[in-house]
Amino acid sequence: MNNAAFWRAVLERLDAGTPLFVALVVANTRGSPGTLGARLLVDADGNTLGTIGGGIMEANLVRAARDGLRAGMDAPPSLEQLEHRDKPGTAHPSGLICAGEQTNLNCWLQPGRDAATIRAFCAARDADGGEASTLQIDAGGLRVTRAHGAGMALSRDSERWCWRESSVNPERLAIVGGGHCGKALARLAADVGYRVEVFDTRAEALEGDADWPVEVRRHLLADYADLPERLHWPELTTVAVMTAAMTQDVEALTALADVNLHWLGVMGSAAKIHEIRQRLAAHGIAQERMAAIHGPIGLPMKSDTPPEIAVSIMAQLLAERRDSHRPRV
Repeated sequence: MNNAAFWRAVLERLDAGTPLFVALVVANTRGSPGTLGARLLVDADGNTLGTIGGGIMEANLVRAARDGLRAGMDAPPSLEQLEHRDKPGTAHPSGLICAGEQTNLNCWLQPGRDAATIRAFCAARDADGGEASTLQIDAGGLRVTRAHGAGMALSRDSERWCWRESSVNPERLAIVGGGHCGKALARLAADVGYRVEVFDTRAEALEGDADWPVEVRRHLLADYADLPERLHWPELTTVAVMTAAMTQDVEALTALADVNLHWLGVMGSAAKIHEIRQRLAAHGIAQERMAAIHGPIGLPMKSDTPPEIAVSIMAQLLAERRDSHRPRV
């Protein structure tokens, strides 16, 4: 589940009058099962959504949260540092022995106090344009402020700490082409936390709400030349070009060649990519711009069906995301 869907689920429960416990992983070291940005929701019935690492650590937390909610527990947000090791002298054992450490931010949320704040943050995430909003959580509670930028981070000193989470998701994927492979890639990318937008010039390719995750935005274009003006935060955006025809691939790549993108790639065989580069050169695209176009995209593995192709592409994008060290949100 991506973070936008998580906060919407929190808001739905708060609007229904349900107090909640939410834990966010706000720091971690190598080896920790809970990674930065992981999150967990618990209600008084012990129902959960998300994860902060699993195992006995999570089971203990869910049990304590459930019991606390049933007892009417309400407390300021707090940090909890956990060490995943079973050694003498471990100050804050988590019950796990997989190595590493993580810091959880524990929040007791009340409908009357916190729903408006979460609603404002969800609205900012849905808008996703212009000035960014930031959800700030500290010992004083939750609030939304106006800020520029993307990502998430914990700041702390000896006396104070603050978690900041931007409404702008820095993991962004624009899929150019809403065919079978585009649909399969959109599903995977949404599942791993990307903000996904799909662009096509064919209305029929974008139809069928049941075929698309609710988080995926679909855009009908009159022409692929319109792509640059339709991309918010292009410097954060990975673009995968996979249209219905090579001529359309060339149109899209030509339109995007001079845009400052995070990453640009095109799907196809080696022979097709060679021909695309020839045509881009004929369109006057500079050699250094063509060198920045990745293709064929996808890891070299057996991938013939749309789901298999989507897995190979998603694996490559995740490797690129890992190597970029950008914060997830």
